[in-house]
Amino acid sequence: MTKFNRIDTLAGLFVVLIGCLAIYEALYFEIGSASRMGPGYFPFYIGILLLLIGTGLTLEGRWLQQTSEAGAHLPSLRGLLLILAAVICFALTIERFGLFAASMIAVFLGTLADRSTSIQQKLILTVAVPIVSVVIFKYGLGLNVDVIRWRP
Repeated sequence: MTKFNRIDTLAGLFVVLIGCLAIYEALYFEIGSASRMGPGYFPFYIGILLLLIGTGLTLEGRWLQQTSEAGAHLPSLRGLLLILAAVICFALTIERFGLFAASMIAVFLGTLADRSTSIQQKLILTVAVPIVSVVIFKYGLGLNVDVIRWRP
């Protein structure tokens, strides 16, 4: 028996979109090769990885729970893939957009991994965690990190 889960599918498509944006931005830089990496090498291949993760999430959303003949449920990859995507997106966006935006993106992707929270709770966390992060890391610890930055 298969069920369609729209939230999982949309989360997967969102990760695919982030991957496409990373690849698109990486194409403005020299990619190089594995032995002589250019500035676009890492973002390009991270974008490809995000495309693969997003595709996996989308496919999992299409076939949420497949029950075997014995009645056991196959483990969900949703949490693992979304948390991995959150970490990768944070790494890709911290330098370009600053701590606040990078934290917002990462937290939102991370909250999508939990099916039991409401969209209101996800949005509250998406705003509250970056604020707390800025207060702790920028002002509390005095780290030299840009809070808001724009680097096209």
